[in-house]
This record gives sequence, C-alpha cells and structure tokens, in this order.
Amino acid sequence: MNEKTTAAVLSVLGFARRAGVLLIGQDIVKSSLARRESLLVLFAGKDTSFQRSLQKGRYAEKCHLLNPPGITEAELSAAIGSRNVKVVAFPLRSGFAQRIVQLLAEGGEKIE
Repeated sequence: MNEKTTAAVLSVLGFARRAGVLLIGQDIVKSSLARRESLLVLFAGKDTSFQRSLQKGRYAEKCHLLNPPGITEAELSAAIGSRNVKVVAFPLRSGFAQRIVQLLAEGGEKIE
C-alpha cells in the first residue's frame, strides 16, 4: 500500500472516531459481533490470536477482516487519538466501511 492510500485510510479512521462510528478494541468488537452486527474489522501490525479466532470462530460469517500492510499500531493509535490500539471495526452498513474498502481496492490491495 502506498503512502497516499495509507494516509487516506488513517484519515477515514479519524473521521469515523469523531463521528462515533468506530469500534475500538477486542472486547467492543466481540460484543458487537455477539449482538449480531456485521462488521469490517481492521487489524494493525502482525497477525494476532484475536484475528485467528474471528477467522475460524462462530462470528466468521458476520465480519470481514482486513490487515492492511503498512499500518502500524502506532499509526492507528495516533489516527484515532488513543494508545495501544490493535483492532478497530465499523458496521458494514456505514459509509466509512465502504470508503475503507474502496481506498484499499484503489491502492492495489486484494480485498477478500
């Protein structure tokens, strides 16, 4: 992912945080999935056990997982004004989720 795409994704994350749409942290993401919400989940840094549990667990059909290369935990945390953030999520129905997917597709990333 190029710098322009990374900056745009981080900007969208900041806007989503200010709009109150962004879900931050494992516990909040898991509780939203338990309420049967469909989410776009973004992970910063390397693969985590939480990411693997979502891929293979009972919530696998309710979430789309992305681990965009080039976005570190520090960058993610700075973009949303928090500390030590490794995972964030959006409701799939939100425009923010759609914009993230669009940016990553334009940046040459494969979306699964």
